[in-house]
Amino acid sequence: MLFLTVSPTWAAQYQVTDSAWLYSTQGEFEDVKESLVFAIEEQGAVVSYTAHASDMLARTGKALGITQAVYSKAEVVLFCKAEISHKLVAADPHTLVLCPYPIAIYTLTAEPGTVYLSIRKPLQNLLEYQAIQEFLEKIINQALEF
Repeated sequence: MLFLTVSPTWAAQYQVTDSAWLYSTQGEFEDVKESLVFAIEEQGAVVSYTAHASDMLARTGKALGITQAVYSKAEVVLFCKAEISHKLVAADPHTLVLCPYPIAIYTLTAEPGTVYLSIRKPLQNLLEYQAIQEFLEKIINQALEF
């Protein structure tokens, strides 16, 4: 997997993979998650669901004979912002699949003390997605400031 490190002066540093932008910070999972949820709410959005990914993987991994956990803790926080979503679906009603917006938050078992936040790599061919991308970046930058 190829990583590209980007560090604009106005934003937190992130790495680009084929499918995601990865941000990281040192700290405790619960503290960073609390900052993330606070940042989401500060931007006028509401968390609609939190997927407990590490719990699901641990539970199903046992049934599949997988003994090594990748994550110590992993969740995907889902939320929407009405004005952005309305513009998105007004431009193309089939983009409903892009809402709610996910931000993954996780710690790797191999890297204790590092908390990752990741978002999908921007959809370059969809102009309306730019507002979502900017919104997600703003939330992550705010969460990492705490």
